[in-house]
Amino acid sequence: MRLGVFAIDFDPDLFARIGFESIIFPFNTSREILKTAEREFEVFIEFKPFEGGIIENIFGEKSKLGALGCPSDEKTRDKNLSKLENIPYDVILDFIRFPSPSNGRYFYSCFCKNCSKKAKELGYDLDVIKDKVKEYLETDNVDLLEEWFDFKRDLIKDYLEYSGLKRAFFFTPSLSFLVGQSYEFELTCIHPMIYPEPIGPACIEYELAYMKGELKNRVMESLGVVDDQVIRTELEKALDLSKSRIEPIITISENIEERIKMVERAEKIYIFAYSKDKRALFEKLVRD
Repeated sequence: MRLGVFAIDFDPDLFARIGFESIIFPFNTSREILKTAEREFEVFIEFKPFEGGIIENIFGEKSKLGALGCPSDEKTRDKNLSKLENIPYDVILDFIRFPSPSNGRYFYSCFCKNCSKKAKELGYDLDVIKDKVKEYLETDNVDLLEEWFDFKRDLIKDYLEYSGLKRAFFFTPSLSFLVGQSYEFELTCIHPMIYPEPIGPACIEYELAYMKGELKNRVMESLGVVDDQVIRTELEKALDLSKSRIEPIITISENIEERIKMVERAEKIYIFAYSKDKRALFEKLVRD
């Protein structure tokens, strides 16, 4: 099995001993480190396409959520894409999505003027969608969210076609519909983030903790039992759903060897994330 790593810190000796072929670095990694890394490894750069934009939820509240700006805002799109002009490495889209349940009230986003305009272009009426989402909040009738989910999916697809970028980190299949991602998108490679633990956004247990009612029931019906075995079952779904190459990314853990076995059907996997404080867990891969 081929291995890659998402690296906050660069440790070339350890990475070579483990057998990593590829390294994904944060966008702001220094050119010196990148040039050194490319001598021995395939290098990718993480890229956040909507970073810095403003998002508006269904309650009319506006905020900057860091990487989760409005996907419809073409000024933000272009401003961020311009950052890639002198980048000689392939990029992997991260946060190529709408806010998730873990964003609380901002999960119900985005309903700004840019989204209203984009909705019309894509054949939707955002006012109608907004009314349905409000009705869902009163009734818990999850069917009322279908058009909203469709709109978000088509808007993320619109960005992918707009940008021409072909690699992306996605929420695991049972969660991806919540944030506008689809494994039916035509990409070169999709990296499912199959993180079962409750350590932060995109992690299955973490996102579930912010869901309730029929929406949570629908997700749970798809997931089944949430334990480490979900890594295997979610990979199987990704492989079945997508025509793109699937290279999952899994979190480093004490039982990383068992987790790697669960994704052995994938030709290549990535491990998230190497930092100096996690060195002992990665050294365990060398020993085992």
